Amino acid sequence: MDESYLSVRSPVESEIKIEGSTFIANLFPVREEEEVQSYLNNTRKKYFDATHHCFAYVVGAGRSLVRHSDDGEPSGTAGIKILSAIQSKNLSDVLIIVTRYFGGTKLGIGGLGRAYYESARKAVDAAEIVTKMLVHVVEVQFAFDQTNAVLHAMHTSGMKIVHTEYTGEGSTVRVLIPPSKYEHWSLSLSNTTRGQVHCSIVDQTIVVV
Repeated sequence: MDESYLSVRSPVESEIKIEGSTFIANLFPVREEEEVQSYLNNTRKKYFDATHHCFAYVVGAGRSLVRHSDDGEPSGTAGIKILSAIQSKNLSDVLIIVTRYFGGTKLGIGGLGRAYYESARKAVDAAEIVTKMLVHVVEVQFAFDQTNAVLHAMHTSGMKIVHTEYTGEGSTVRVLIPPSKYEHWSLSLSNTTRGQVHCSIVDQTIVVV
């Protein structure tokens, strides 16, 4: 699985008109299918009188969740074209819904496919692209006399400290670290502190870098 991947920072809306039909593309950053369903429901309510609401989405660091729908358009003319626009920039955690208002003129299979692709691609081109990274949330426990050694190891490795807690016996900090670096880093820290530091993975999360 990829540790880093490209996504989008915020929603985008764009619109094109072709032969009387209006295509409104709404792009959303998403992390899970529950968000997808919520955006679909809201879009259908917002454009309740539209002819079609076609969509595609890609979710996950490994781009493992991929879905698309033609929503009644001829097979292969809408959802897969919207997906192609997402994949054209190798994005993930992205949903694009293209709403169509039929204008009375049939576009044909080829024309319809181009219209959906161009509508989705316009939204993709307008989006702010960001890099996301999958990271371990690591809890590090150490005695007060190891504070300098631990903090030095974190800062020189570029670790991001997200939480610090002090107890009567020492400190506990949580840091973010890419999975591929965890084993080497934890071993190095253990060697530096003569095994007096305890590290454990407590969660995984996605961060924008």
